Order: sequence, then structure tokens, then C-alpha cells
Amino acid sequence: MAVWKSTNGSSIPKDAIRAGYEKDGTPLFIARADMNGIMTPGKCSVELNGAHIPFDGKEEIVPYYDVLVLPFTSNGFLDWQKASNGYVPCNAYETAGGIYIGRAFHHGSLVPGKINVDHSCAYITYGGEEFRVETYEVLTKEK
Repeated sequence: MAVWKSTNGSSIPKDAIRAGYEKDGTPLFIARADMNGIMTPGKCSVELNGAHIPFDGKEEIVPYYDVLVLPFTSNGFLDWQKASNGYVPCNAYETAGGIYIGRAFHHGSLVPGKINVDHSCAYITYGGEEFRVETYEVLTKEK
């Protein structure tokens, strides 16, 4: 199954899970960082200097972070399921209590971010800001 690998800056492990793309086609990957004691998912890329994490109404840039990878020898697989309004299926990928990995479309990009079930939405970052999204996709563990 998928595991987290520590990294920094724009260094993305070769087995990182591609979860989206920028408007220009640049791949985006799933990052997570410790935000006040909560492992919070966001995005990272070879074009970004650090993980970009949606937190407290802003796009926080964290230089040292983890990237979700799927080693070639892993069993099982991951999938994306459409959801909305804070719903997550029982097999959703959780990073902290009530925080899950999600992604959503925004201005021609497909952006990884977090789902907060207590807030009934997902949050993504774009252009230095955090955006609330009611319709999103949830990363799920299959098999």
C-alpha cells in the first residue's frame, strides 16, 4: 500500500503518486505537513519550492514535508471517488482525525488538498490563497 516519504523543496520521489496538474500540465503530487500538530495534506511539485498546504485561510509553504508514494512492489491500489459537502467513504485515506486527502478542479487545474469533515468541504490552494470547495474527489484505499 502507499507510504509517506520525507523530502524537501522541489525534490519529488520517483514513485510519488500523481494526483493532479497545474493549468500548464505540470504534475502535482500529494504532500502532507505538520500544521500545529495536525498532519495536513496539500500539493507539491518539481516546480514548487516546498509543500503548499491549505491552512487557516492561506496557502502555507512548508519546506520539509512528506510525499505519498506507491512503491512498485505494493499490494492493493488507490482510487478517487466523487463526493461533496464533507462526505468521505469508509475507505478514504485519512491523514489525521477527520482530515482526508482530496482534490478538486480550480481554474483549469486539478489540485490536491484536504477534506475536513467537520467543515463539510474540501480545501485547496491556488495562487497563494486557500479555497473552500464543496464538490471534490476523495482518495480511497482499494483492496
